[in-house]
Amino acid sequence: MPEEKQARKSKSSRNWSKRLKRTLHSSHHKGYPEIDLKEHPLGEHDEQPFQAFCIDYGPDEIEEQEITDFNGFFDAPRPDWSVVRWIRVIGRPRPEYLKTLAERYHFHPLALEDLIQTPQRPKVDKYFDDPDHAYLAVIASSPDLVEHKMINQQVSIFASRELVVSFQEHGNDTFQRIRNRLKMKTAHVRSTQGDFLLYCILDEIVDRLFPILDQLGDRLEDLDEAVLESPSSEHMMSIHDVKREMMLLRREIWPMREMLLSLKMEHSDDDLIISKETSIYLRDVYDHCIHIADMLETYRDAITAILDIHMNMMSNRMNEVMKVLTIIATIFIPLSFLSGVFGMNFTKSLPGQNDPWSFTIFVACCAAIGLGMAGWFWWKKWF
Repeated sequence: MPEEKQARKSKSSRNWSKRLKRTLHSSHHKGYPEIDLKEHPLGEHDEQPFQAFCIDYGPDEIEEQEITDFNGFFDAPRPDWSVVRWIRVIGRPRPEYLKTLAERYHFHPLALEDLIQTPQRPKVDKYFDDPDHAYLAVIASSPDLVEHKMINQQVSIFASRELVVSFQEHGNDTFQRIRNRLKMKTAHVRSTQGDFLLYCILDEIVDRLFPILDQLGDRLEDLDEAVLESPSSEHMMSIHDVKREMMLLRREIWPMREMLLSLKMEHSDDDLIISKETSIYLRDVYDHCIHIADMLETYRDAITAILDIHMNMMSNRMNEVMKVLTIIATIFIPLSFLSGVFGMNFTKSLPGQNDPWSFTIFVACCAAIGLGMAGWFWWKKWF
């Protein structure tokens, strides 16, 4: 059943992506989507629940609302006191809603294509051809560890000085801390523009990785102790699970580091989006990302060492078992020889056959030989 559900979800995602691409590529006006297209009805599996929220804020006021009618939302005038408008889209929006956003804010079709064709490599693209509608298109990766399984979602951000539009696949509480800060009148973000909100989003994505690293570190310590005490096949499976999760996390972190490096270098005296102040803050996020990458390298060395320890411990245990079996077999070699000799059917040819104490003497001799060999092995410290 889980495989069938995953297959239906994947098929739905492909259908949504294809339908949306047909929608967005139907316009041809200097590369910007001014779309004139017939509605595409949604199939049974194409109906995807999504939510959209808008936060208008300035130094003195803030207003948050859920967007249920995109056309009515855009027809309403933006508050005069609003310095930055943040539109959050959670889930997969219907094509007509995304088309409305694209027309309203002049999003480039290539940027929207990166949005709908997930997953994309983290990157940042500048769209400054039209100075009146200049913005940055940022693709970020937000991994999360759920029940020891790495789950990744793509976060797409369109950012200008007065507008930030973010798209995420799931998780309404992903940016809850930013929303809480926005509600504080004394928060620095309230007195800044959209580039600082972009920094806050990227900083939140990177900071959420530190608890994941803490969990991986705790699991590595537990595995290290368990392997040293009693290695088993279950520990081998756990080691490979942690190693796979670390590889997935590393695969997302390295492109994020390159994206943040290029983003913090976007600042210049005539830059349209990133201010000098925000560039300094982005440098801090970049440093955090480098720190996470370094920790992952350390963890990778640690998991390799644990794997080597596990293999050595298993090999030592096998050697101990083989040594015990070899000692037992060695002790029984002369005993088997004596029992074979005295068990032959020779009539009156073996000494002591008619003696009533012969069996007792034979058993005593075998016991003495066995104990003597065991004492010799112990004295030689072979076991």
